[in-house]
Amino acid sequence: MTIREATPFAIAALVSLAASGAVTTPARAQDVAESTGPVLEEVVVTTRRREENLQDVPAAVSAFSADQLRELAITNLEDINSLAPNIKVNPGRATSNTINAYIRGVGQNDPLWGFEPGVGIYIDDVYIARPQGALLDVYDVQRIEILRGPQGTLYGKNTLAGAIKYVTRDIVGEPAFDATLAAGSYGQIDMKLAGSRAIGEHVYVGASLAKLTRNGFGEVVPDVNPYQFNHVGEDVSDKNILAGRAEVNFLWGASSRLRIMGDFVKDTSNVRGGQRLNDVFGPRLKSRYDVRNDMPVNEENFENKGVSATYTTSLNDQWALKAVGAYREGDGTTFLDFETRNVNQFNVPAKYSDHQASGELQVNYTGSRIKGVGGVYYFDGTAAGSFDAVLGTFPLFGGLIGLTQGSVGTESFAGYFDGTFALTDRWDLNFGARYNEDRKNARVFVAQYGGQIPSNGSVFDPTRLPPGVFPLGAPQSNYQSERSDSELSPKLGVDFQVTDDVMLYAQYSAGFKSGGFDMRGNATVFPGTVNGYKPESVDNYELGLRSTVLDGSLRFNATVFYADYTDVQVTTQQFVTVMGVPTNATAVLNAGKQVNQGAEIETVWQPVDAFTLSTSIGYLDAEFKEFFASNPASPGTIVNYASVTPVINAPDWTLSIDAQYRFDVGNGKATARVGYQWRDDTSIAPPPFSLTSPTDQPAYGLLDLGLSYVTADSHWRLAVDAKNVADKWYRTAGYDFGTTGTFANVSQIGYYGPPRTYTFSVRYQY
Repeated sequence: MTIREATPFAIAALVSLAASGAVTTPARAQDVAESTGPVLEEVVVTTRRREENLQDVPAAVSAFSADQLRELAITNLEDINSLAPNIKVNPGRATSNTINAYIRGVGQNDPLWGFEPGVGIYIDDVYIARPQGALLDVYDVQRIEILRGPQGTLYGKNTLAGAIKYVTRDIVGEPAFDATLAAGSYGQIDMKLAGSRAIGEHVYVGASLAKLTRNGFGEVVPDVNPYQFNHVGEDVSDKNILAGRAEVNFLWGASSRLRIMGDFVKDTSNVRGGQRLNDVFGPRLKSRYDVRNDMPVNEENFENKGVSATYTTSLNDQWALKAVGAYREGDGTTFLDFETRNVNQFNVPAKYSDHQASGELQVNYTGSRIKGVGGVYYFDGTAAGSFDAVLGTFPLFGGLIGLTQGSVGTESFAGYFDGTFALTDRWDLNFGARYNEDRKNARVFVAQYGGQIPSNGSVFDPTRLPPGVFPLGAPQSNYQSERSDSELSPKLGVDFQVTDDVMLYAQYSAGFKSGGFDMRGNATVFPGTVNGYKPESVDNYELGLRSTVLDGSLRFNATVFYADYTDVQVTTQQFVTVMGVPTNATAVLNAGKQVNQGAEIETVWQPVDAFTLSTSIGYLDAEFKEFFASNPASPGTIVNYASVTPVINAPDWTLSIDAQYRFDVGNGKATARVGYQWRDDTSIAPPPFSLTSPTDQPAYGLLDLGLSYVTADSHWRLAVDAKNVADKWYRTAGYDFGTTGTFANVSQIGYYGPPRTYTFSVRYQY
């Protein structure tokens, strides 16, 4: 049997062997207490909405404290790729702040408004519904948790692949102040400030501010045609972010607390530069970031802000209550140049806005044999946007403009519970369920126009057509529609405490991703798009081992999983002719069945006080079993394209290793670090019904180095960090519209991860 043919149940033998090895040398509590060697620190998580030791949680969870994130040089969520197996987080294609998050081969590659993510992003207990602006920078953070696998019972809808939880710093306690100044490659200047203190005996206030800037990795370079926007030499793939957070906490009685927090992010970074991957329009540029461009690259602008209030109180020794309310809104503009030339053959200016309000009431119970949480959740949000697909110059009517506008309103209600029942001193029964009901309403408008193409790069209003622009026939979509969906997501499992430090678990859990409407849906070509598409669901089976052995110096965790996805939401695109006009007709269909299976291993070993070695290994076998779509050569003929459709962002193997060595320098402590991550061959953006694409990324590895020094009083920290030391070229996202059809070879673009960078930082805290 080859590695590719291996199933989790074959790999389970390895886990069983590891478990048996762990059991033969258990680290009992008495042994740890008597040990004179190093003992790993306990990791506290809130995966099950209560604080508990990571090693007691029967789930695939990774967690990292603020100190760990700092030592690992984690500056935003894109950096967490090195923290856990089978995950991939990067900016979404041409944007710099839209998150593209995948866990175990499932996520959201298309960030079109109204589409739901497969990986839930949370700030504390607040769900961030849209990927725009969700590629969060790390500042004033207490912990980041990465939950792999469906989290339906506890973390709501749209987490059928997993969740990423960003936990902000708790300001209740002693006065604190933290200031960091960092400078580095490409003119990087980062400034972060955070502070908190008490006002009287019962009120705590805190605030943080981050200004993050960097010049571009690339620039707009000259082309053979005159530039209408004259942006030659302007940066692309730069960074210009201002972010802040403020909060106040009110404490009264023995346990009651009200936490009110507001935050904002303003991102005026330029668009992300991408390299054209063919020579159809002449030789491609040598730089992976430089672009030829005829669009206003300096106009990308995203702004997000929100406010939340969290009330917690203990009703008695067993019962506790939590109430969370939040409101968030965001808007932005961006520009996509699909042919990456200074000629208007395929340009897309776009704008976006959304707002969401949510509320959650939960009750926690902690008894001698039963522990659990139950609650109700409500969400009400609207996402809206519009874009022009501006195409070249055609005879008779001049330019061609495809306008897409729309909005999706979502109202969601859920009731849930999740609990643990101690069957014996060593056996626990884990159970839970979540009932979710979604109501969605959509307004969709798709139409074609001809005439004089607007020169300002902005989306136009169809009710006020610019001079010289006229409609080409009736709109291809112009409808309002609504749909309701409900889903029950159960969970059932057991865990067995083999020894005080070794736990095995088995679990079944279900998850789902909401149905909805395709804002690009062409009702003329696909009449069924008016009715929308159904939810996507998954049945996930998981076996796991959690162990702390060798007198507490080695943490060894392993998981095998099998996930069966049904009604997979598949986006299909076909370039067809409608009334003589070439049209990109899309549809989102529940056309797929996908099976993902694999294994994950995570270890932390500290054999001596001075040295720590951390590893994570992920194996993933992801494939479509069904992928039904219309045959472009014979519209109306349905074909199963599973055999020629790869699962994107699902490499067979991922690996990361981090070694840290600590040593004394004077009265202070220095830490030297070497980190390496490796990712197998990855399909990023295959064209329709093809196993290969120029955007495919071959296997690659990234080497990071770091050296830090902390003074004896822990107030000062000096550090130098180098990332991608070998300056590897690697694609993280892309577009490929294929080699046939109306726009053959026009758009085959790869977007690359950051080059080699160096950062010097100074931090002061008390």
